[in-house]
Amino acid sequence: MRFPLIIPTIVIAALAGLAACSSTNKSESKSELEVRAQSGEIDARYQLGTRYADGAFPNKPEAIYWLCLAGREGHVPAQMRLARLYEDQGLGGGGTGKLSNRGSAYFWYTAAASQGDDQAFSRREALEDVMDASEVAEVKRKATRWQQAGCLRPS
Repeated sequence: MRFPLIIPTIVIAALAGLAACSSTNKSESKSELEVRAQSGEIDARYQLGTRYADGAFPNKPEAIYWLCLAGREGHVPAQMRLARLYEDQGLGGGGTGKLSNRGSAYFWYTAAASQGDDQAFSRREALEDVMDASEVAEVKRKATRWQQAGCLRPS
């Protein structure tokens, strides 16, 4: 049985579709990205947050806000990015103003680890080694309230 052009054509069409749907377009303007992010597109929220965090549009509070929105939707890269921001750059608040820097990092690593991210699990364990038991308990206690609170938009 021969399938001369059907399989390559299907593969090419699928790849073209992925490229068209890909939202990693680095030339996309801030306003275009914000429109997509505000409409609820999770990957656009992640990209916008990453660009704010990386300095393309330097604004750490905005980075936290957009990454928080994507992270709350289960976007593991956003959860990991937030955790690293809190751990490496000493930001505070978890997007809600309620957790310490290490606590916020621990929270986001836990969120990513719960979805099977091995690096998040390892980073969370490393944080547990430097956090005391009361600090970990505080994060777990506040996590329930945070999940109900939402992400704070910078003013």
